[in-house]
Amino acid sequence: MGADSTGKDGASSERSVESGGAAPVPPERPPLTGRVYYLVGGTLPPRYNRWIAHDLTGPRWRIRQASRPPLLMLPFAIMFALLPGRLDVRLTLSIFLLVAAVGLGFATGGYFRNRRLVQHGFPPIFPPEEEQDTDHGTVDHEAVDHSRAGVDRDHTGTDDR
Repeated sequence: MGADSTGKDGASSERSVESGGAAPVPPERPPLTGRVYYLVGGTLPPRYNRWIAHDLTGPRWRIRQASRPPLLMLPFAIMFALLPGRLDVRLTLSIFLLVAAVGLGFATGGYFRNRRLVQHGFPPIFPPEEEQDTDHGTVDHEAVDHSRAGVDRDHTGTDDR
């Protein structure tokens, strides 16, 4: 089956025929300005939904999510590196900003992925935190705050002497 099914592009048509269907059409990518707008949190038109779904749920989505904060932090890191002062201090500060941004990107990737999915009309992957905590001990936060402060609202004006 492989040698008889070669077309103009050879190997790719061989793969599509052997897999039993036509080659999948890649999702339409937004232009560079649209990708930058998407990078900073903008909503893209519905025609890019397949690209957005692949970006947020496809392989290596966490790495793509973790790379966004350093890209946004890069101008600030460059600015700090160009300030006057000792070179080692400037480089240390710039590197710290970028490393911290990567760490925050990995730590908050799931939350921002959900936010972007909902923003573009897709269901969230992870349930929100409020729904994860299914009534395993509800707490009256007002009572907790007053007990921490040592203030009892019923006896605020009395003196125990």
